[in-house]
Amino acid sequence: MKRTSFILLGLFSLTIILMMVPSYYLLVKPRQQAFDLFWIWAGGRAIWAGENPYGTETTRLIQLSVFKRVLAPNEYQHSFPHPAHIAFVLWPFIILPFMQSILLWTSLQIPLFMVSMVLGLNLLKWTLRPPTLFGLLLLTSLGFRYPIIVYVIGQLAIFIIFCLLMSVWLFRHHHARAAAFALACTTIRPDLALLAILLALLFIRHSPQRHEFISTLIEIGIIFALLPVPFLGLSWPLIWLEAIGRYGNNPNATYPPNLLPSLWLRGMLFIVLIGWVGTHLFWTWRNPTFLQKAMLVSAIIPSALMLLPQTGSYNLTFLLISAVILLSYAKSSRLKYLMAVTLLTPWLYFLLGSSFDRWIFLLIPSQFILWQLVEQLGIMNYEFVIPNS
Repeated sequence: MKRTSFILLGLFSLTIILMMVPSYYLLVKPRQQAFDLFWIWAGGRAIWAGENPYGTETTRLIQLSVFKRVLAPNEYQHSFPHPAHIAFVLWPFIILPFMQSILLWTSLQIPLFMVSMVLGLNLLKWTLRPPTLFGLLLLTSLGFRYPIIVYVIGQLAIFIIFCLLMSVWLFRHHHARAAAFALACTTIRPDLALLAILLALLFIRHSPQRHEFISTLIEIGIIFALLPVPFLGLSWPLIWLEAIGRYGNNPNATYPPNLLPSLWLRGMLFIVLIGWVGTHLFWTWRNPTFLQKAMLVSAIIPSALMLLPQTGSYNLTFLLISAVILLSYAKSSRLKYLMAVTLLTPWLYFLLGSSFDRWIFLLIPSQFILWQLVEQLGIMNYEFVIPNS
């Protein structure tokens, strides 16, 4: 077992090293500091130096480095938006010079994506032949498009997905404390972490490991809250919340319901999605099987993406969790192929032009809800089955 682990770790490390060549020449060299990771790096450096990462100096550094100019006061300022403990969760990427940091970060994304996919398949007990697995990896990365966007702009989505799946995997293998730590790391994206933590508490409520998991999660949460205090003081959460208020005015953000032309359509969307998730919550509470939990997760992700403000299409990467769940439980080969083909729709919307840049936040999550509804209604001779282990 140890030998296998060392071999896998060696292959993972080798893949990262190999990815450094295309990452450098295709991304790092031409883009320089124009990556989303620069916000984290600049803010993290400010925290370690005892400076306010949400203040004007850090904001000015971000503007000059990314946009090559100081933005006018009437423009959105693009300040550092993350909770301060991100400087400790991602400290290896903070302490390095930025060009080394971004090269390592971008080179890590595709290998981490592949590991996350294999983790997900393992959790679902879905065994694929190597050619099929390779095809699925290509389809979900290049075909679905958004993981490549995460890679290109240096975003956090793949790291968050990895932490979520690793938390589930560790808990299943009776490592409750390590599982709590992996879940706590997702709090660098608090909007996603809150939902994940609530689901975790629901799923483990009958588990004998629940007390160890919950107490560890609380302990790590307190530690994460206290780590920035020596650098920023006790009031850092209030300063961060004020910065989040400014971040909410981001003109590039899309609130998907507002794309609908009338208030009653927005209200209807809200009611339908809440009803959809509520139904799955009810059945999961009544019958907390792994299948019901998986279907609840598959329902919540597209619903949340349609009801929460979206700052970029990279967030649609999270839909791949729903995609793999739905694919794994589909008995009909015809349904699997049709669902696989629909994973290519992001390229269709891209080719249709910029008018779909915002509509994708409604259209693409909707297709996953539609497929799940098709499956659950038994259309196309579908029935739920447990994948082969």
